[in-house]
Amino acid sequence: MLAFVTLKSCTREDEDLVVLDSVPVSPTPDADTPADTIKTLTANVAAMTSEVQALRRDNATLRKDNQALAASRTQIEENVATRLRRELQARQHDDENQARIDSGVLASLTKRVDSLAESMQRTQSGSNGIDIPVGLGLDGLENPPDTAPNLMWVESLDASDSAKTATGLLDRAGQTAGGYLEDARSKTGQAVTSAQERVEAMQDRPAYTVPRNATLIGSTSMTALVGRIPIQGQVRDPMPFKVITGADNLAANGLTVPGVQGMVWSGTAVGDWTLSCVTGRLESVTFVFDDGTIRTISSDDRNAQGGNQGGRDQALGWISDAQGIPCISGDRKSNAVSFLSQRIGVQAIQAAADAAAAAETTSVVSNLGSVTDSVTGDVGAYVLGKTVSGGSDEVAKWLLERQSQSFDAVFVPAGTAVAIHVDRELAIDLEPQGRKLNHALSSTTDRHHRLD
Repeated sequence: MLAFVTLKSCTREDEDLVVLDSVPVSPTPDADTPADTIKTLTANVAAMTSEVQALRRDNATLRKDNQALAASRTQIEENVATRLRRELQARQHDDENQARIDSGVLASLTKRVDSLAESMQRTQSGSNGIDIPVGLGLDGLENPPDTAPNLMWVESLDASDSAKTATGLLDRAGQTAGGYLEDARSKTGQAVTSAQERVEAMQDRPAYTVPRNATLIGSTSMTALVGRIPIQGQVRDPMPFKVITGADNLAANGLTVPGVQGMVWSGTAVGDWTLSCVTGRLESVTFVFDDGTIRTISSDDRNAQGGNQGGRDQALGWISDAQGIPCISGDRKSNAVSFLSQRIGVQAIQAAADAAAAAETTSVVSNLGSVTDSVTGDVGAYVLGKTVSGGSDEVAKWLLERQSQSFDAVFVPAGTAVAIHVDRELAIDLEPQGRKLNHALSSTTDRHHRLD
């Protein structure tokens, strides 16, 4: 056996070589038959027809909605016009009442002044028309209105003594009439002067002026600055804040405004996510005088001087930090990380559940192009996948609605040192008849200054 194996391994057999007669050619690929092409075209046409019909229905619905809006637009305009008309009538009625009250006060003052002037004229006419001294027996005689008084004096035998007596009587009578006249004139002048002083006392008196471009240094934020980040260039419901003015202030030319301290400012803040800072606009300011009188200037009224320089809605000023940076640095506050992680997790679960349910179904395309899905696998796995998918979809909707109510912001704590930059001239006037913190203290002092 060993010799046979050795002999067999040493001998070589001629191998038959295979020679190709030609290059192999791939078989003809399968192609659609005319019937398959017609079926495909029919399915496409049916799908396009259904889409066109759906678009037509949508267009009809939109046309009806537009017609309804056009019909209700007239009613809305009429309602707005009616409200504006009522508001204008109410304001006009208030103005008429105020004008009626003012005219009544002025009429009473004018009446009192006229009565005093008439009494003075009567006193003057009485003193000029009666030149006969008292005590001569001619007290009841009166001169005719159209004739001048004519007195013929007849000297007696003792002319020297009688003349002295008559002269003394005439001098005393003239002094008495002159005294009455001067007294009446002085009382009339005092009444007119008192009325003018009272009218002037009720008018506003300028107290302080904060010029435009003034800087109030050493101010402090009373509340925290919460700047909401704009969404699509808009900030919905910006957060308010308050700032109290310090004792240091700079008007211009190295001059300061004395007494302007203790003012409380209010405004709104807007955040900047890129710079991680907050900008603030000042919209109103309140100042309280020593007697308790309150003075408030707002950006939406015309109390401040120079209101036409930037419109009625121009802010009174803006704030910066102690170094003059108009955007105050703060901390970013956002829930984007938690929201995105939750959202991604819920979407991943929903996609896996949809894939698991789709694995248990089979899609069949009919001749008309409609697709029919049927469960050919495990029904339990299909139901579980659809259940998980629906639950994940609801969770995703809830997270999205909750995120729509959230916002990103930049937070600056309260007590931060800031500087106030004034953009409008502020006229701080004292209003004697304005609102006060306590009107009980001023009721007793104002009682003596009122008219009878």
